[in-house]
Amino acid sequence: MSHQTYRMYSPSLDAMMREVLHTLGDIDFAAEVELEKVEVSARDPKLNEHLKSKIRAAHWERRQPYVDLLETLRRQQHRQSFAA
Repeated sequence: MSHQTYRMYSPSLDAMMREVLHTLGDIDFAAEVELEKVEVSARDPKLNEHLKSKIRAAHWERRQPYVDLLETLRRQQHRQSFAA
């Protein structure tokens, strides 16, 4: 049997999940770049930690809606696989 035979959920749902995962990867990469910039800068350690903390908080805030969306899509996928 082919892989397609086992798929019990919508290919468009699959594509949406891939897009959300790609977006999360972009967000994570951008945050890592910002953290690295702070790490290599010649600022005082307390300021570096403060800036890194702000970057991490902004990163979490930016990515959380996509994490929530991904979880919703996974639940839909799970329901569709049992409904078939």
